[in-house]
Amino acid sequence: MKINWGLYTTLIGILSVAILMYGMEKKGELNARQVSIISVLAAICAAGRAVTGVGLLFLQPTMFLVEISGFVYGARVGFFVGAMTPLISNFFMGQGSWTPWQMICWGMVGISGAVIKVIFPHAGNKTLTVLCFIWGYLYGAIMDLWQWSVFMNPLTLKTYILTWAAGFSFDSMRAIGNLLFCLALGSQTVKILSYFHKKMNIQYLKSL
Repeated sequence: MKINWGLYTTLIGILSVAILMYGMEKKGELNARQVSIISVLAAICAAGRAVTGVGLLFLQPTMFLVEISGFVYGARVGFFVGAMTPLISNFFMGQGSWTPWQMICWGMVGISGAVIKVIFPHAGNKTLTVLCFIWGYLYGAIMDLWQWSVFMNPLTLKTYILTWAAGFSFDSMRAIGNLLFCLALGSQTVKILSYFHKKMNIQYLKSL
C-alpha cells in the first residue's frame, strides 16, 4: 500500500499552524490595539508579497517587515503578522497545500525577530539584516520539505538534497532581496514601528 505522504505533510502543516495559533492566543488576550496593528502590518506584507511576487520573483519587500514586527512588538504580533501574510496573499497568488507550511515559516520569521530582541536587546539593523538573509535560505529549506514529501519518490536524503539544490538559486535571490531591503529600509522601519509602539502603550487616566 502506497503511503500518501503529501496528504500527511499537509495535515501536519495545518495541525502545526492551529497549535501555534492556539498557543500564541492563550498567552493572553490580544487587545484592540494589537489586533489593529496585526491587521495593518499583515495587509501591508500581503500586498507587498502579492504585487511583487510575480514581477520580481523572490525579491519581495515583506520578510524583513515581518521580522521587524516581531522585533518591535514581540513574538505574538510577529507570529500573527507572519502567518497571515501568506494566507492573505495566496488568495491572489494561489492557495494550496503549501499554504500552511508557508504560514509556519513566515510566523517563525516573526518569532525570530522577538527572540533576537530578547537575546540582544540593543541589536541594530545589522543583526536584523543578517537574520533576514539567513531566513532567505532557511525558508527555502523548510518549504523544500513540503515539496520533497509531495513530489519526490523515494523519500531519501539524496532526493531531499536534490530538491534543495534545485531551488538554491531561488533561495539565493530571496536571501539577497531580504538583505537589500533590510539594509535600505530596516533602520527607518524600526524607528517608525517603535514610535507607534510607544504611542500604543500610552495610558490615559480618567480625571479623579
